[in-house]
Amino acid sequence: MEKTILKLTQIKSLIGSQRAKHRVVMESLGFKRNQQTLYKNDTPQIRGMIQKVRHLVLCEKIDEKAIPGPVLKSPGFTIVSGKAGGAKKKVKKKAKSKAKKSPKTKSKAKKSTVKKAE
Repeated sequence: MEKTILKLTQIKSLIGSQRAKHRVVMESLGFKRNQQTLYKNDTPQIRGMIQKVRHLVLCEKIDEKAIPGPVLKSPGFTIVSGKAGGAKKKVKKKAKSKAKKSPKTKSKAKKSTVKKAE
């Protein structure tokens, strides 16, 4: 005996929906964006939620075998035979500053003791 699955597709946006309850129901069904398709088991609870937002979703009955599998994506790179990291790394050398350094000034300068003549 095959399970009956409901294929739910959001066909209208939640923007401008009359009730905040519609937003809560759509979120509890699992919808996150417009034109998203979800597969749910056919239960009375799901049917009740669909009835509340029937103007926002499209509902179809399908068999369990008709659900498409996950799409496998390529990793986006290929491995070439050889050593990993065979390229030489460039090392940046610190540039030497050519500016001449000023001679160090003494922090404590000698004070001349010159008395003012009266």
